[in-house]
Amino acid sequence: MKLRLLMFFGLLTSLFVSVQAQTSSNEVAFLDEQGRVIPSNTTVVLNKVEQDPLTSGGNKITGKVYIQNRADKALNVSLSYTVNDIYEGDVQVCAYENCTFHSEVGTYKLGSKLFPVGLDKEFVEVKHSYGESETCTVTLKLTTKESGSEEEKEGPTITVKFDTKAAGIASASSQNGGTYDVFNVRGVLLHRQLTSLSELPKGVYIVKQKDAKGIVSTRKYIVR
Repeated sequence: MKLRLLMFFGLLTSLFVSVQAQTSSNEVAFLDEQGRVIPSNTTVVLNKVEQDPLTSGGNKITGKVYIQNRADKALNVSLSYTVNDIYEGDVQVCAYENCTFHSEVGTYKLGSKLFPVGLDKEFVEVKHSYGESETCTVTLKLTTKESGSEEEKEGPTITVKFDTKAAGIASASSQNGGTYDVFNVRGVLLHRQLTSLSELPKGVYIVKQKDAKGIVSTRKYIVR
């Protein structure tokens, strides 16, 4: 009888944790320009090229998504992003009345904002300015805190891919179908065959990337 009770309470606990996890993941969402929810771990492809008037002979590709609080309580929503790869030029991310520019691979925090209860949206604009090669991917990540709480919860993650040869939206667990081996600056292997670099803590790393075609490249990677 005692064993049955323990199994019953264990099942209830598992169900409770499952419901809590699902609720947490749905509290905040990325939306497209039509107001549709973009599922977490989706890759959004941007391919519309325009002339960049701020640079001589330069090009730019710009896209916009939105953040929305879908919970029945106020949430403090933080936005960070990871420049996974960039061949040339720089990336600009604008949100929360703030814009940041970066031309190197790394993870950056943009800021946070208190979203009241309701379905108001906040835009996020991502722009890649470049000369000839548009190759670049950027991962956007949200985390949330309830108003007055210090407990931080993981939110959705999406990847923006600048690629004039592709179109549409595709679900993806890694940005390019490849993997990453991560070393510290002394050459000690820390992680093998990661599919994303967005979870690395602050620090300086050496990353060996193997893409879907088997091409291997090595570079310094900074998480700020």
